[in-house]
Amino acid sequence: MALYYLASYLESRGHDVQVFDASLGPILKIGNVYRYGLSSEEVDIFLKGQSFDLAGISCSFTARWPFVKKMAIQLKELFPKVPVIVGGLFPTYAWEECLQTTSAVDAIILGEGEKSFALLADGLQHGKSFNDACREVDGISWRESDGFRTNSKNLYIDNLDSLPFPAWHLADLSRYFRLQKNIFELSSPCLPILSSRSCPFSCTFCNMYITHGKRWRARSAENVLEEIQYLVTKFNVRRFYFVDDNFSIDLKRAKAICQGIIDRKLEIKYNFHNGLSIKTIDRDLVALLKKSGCTSVCLAIESGSDRVRNTIYRKGLSLKKIIDVVDWFYREGIPTIGYFMVGAPGETKEDINMSRDLISKLPLTLITVGIYTPYPQTELYDECKKQGWIVNTDSENACRVEMFSPMLHTSDFKPSDVSLWQKDLYLTFIKYHWRQLFREFFRSSGVVNVDMICKFLGMIRFRAF
Repeated sequence: MALYYLASYLESRGHDVQVFDASLGPILKIGNVYRYGLSSEEVDIFLKGQSFDLAGISCSFTARWPFVKKMAIQLKELFPKVPVIVGGLFPTYAWEECLQTTSAVDAIILGEGEKSFALLADGLQHGKSFNDACREVDGISWRESDGFRTNSKNLYIDNLDSLPFPAWHLADLSRYFRLQKNIFELSSPCLPILSSRSCPFSCTFCNMYITHGKRWRARSAENVLEEIQYLVTKFNVRRFYFVDDNFSIDLKRAKAICQGIIDRKLEIKYNFHNGLSIKTIDRDLVALLKKSGCTSVCLAIESGSDRVRNTIYRKGLSLKKIIDVVDWFYREGIPTIGYFMVGAPGETKEDINMSRDLISKLPLTLITVGIYTPYPQTELYDECKKQGWIVNTDSENACRVEMFSPMLHTSDFKPSDVSLWQKDLYLTFIKYHWRQLFREFFRSSGVVNVDMICKFLGMIRFRAF
């Protein structure tokens, strides 16, 4: 989606844009590494038939950097004079490492990239040298002959309504939809909606603010509704998933979006697979979500232990609020997926038992259990690094997968303990909710499907309770 936002903004400034999505391909296991998308040979074939003045590559996670670096090298070998720019979460906080490890990358766009990338393209189009063009861009790091230069990220887009909708007309949507797997209960064709950016809360494990800043910015309800109306009319898509970091901060706006879907008779289905903040939800919003077509929600619970949830993670979320909100969704008949984490620094077996107890009692439809990942530039990362708890931090290690690989070894646990805790919570859910899972699997458009079951089986080592 980020690529198509960049593309639409560049088009609005008069640039000719092409998007090449190298992730559109099979998932293959090569040694211990899973890679998805087109092979290097297929990328090479595409590139040899192109001619362009500026190239940008997106790199969202640490584990993707080796593949992004390889693609940058391919670009430079074929087009040595074309500037290669990389953006995304990992290069934003590790820009110096990225520039040091390969000369094929000329610059890093830091954080929210639409205006910065377009300003760089504008400068080059007007005949400026690459260095001179970079000097005028907010939020960029680049190499010069005598070293690296950086302009820190200070400016974010206040009026998100001013952004054009993502340039889906540049996408091979028919291929997207052929390859698209169910997003919980939503089947293809399905498209994402981003109605707001950032989150005002300060959970100690989250580094989302690095790309979107710390101030929550929202599109107006009317602008969001116009986009949905456009996608329904233009592409005949009626299934959507909201990818906001925090959709319901402004309850009045959230309810206006729901009411607008009803009033416009859009007859869509949508979910929140990226998660909703439990503490921003009230009973009336849940009713409106149901009435307007919401088919499932994911709720970020994290832990059944108040100490882990509020002292270590600092979510500011009470157990009563968790129980109330899950119950509201259950009563409205909206399937609910609970997001949990294990392996927080200081977490103990007693804390895991509290999570087990909560999982056994909440009327959840499904859970996912991630493993705590120490993300740089977060409070917890700094503490973990100070204490020497972090293992397996080499960004070149493509086996590392965020939220699935144990990365801490503390006085309270070792990595293998965390993997067992993760499996314990999954097994606890199955033990107490197997009837619900069974019904959901056979329910039309249920959130439990074959792909989900395969993931469960791949992660759980079955053993007696």
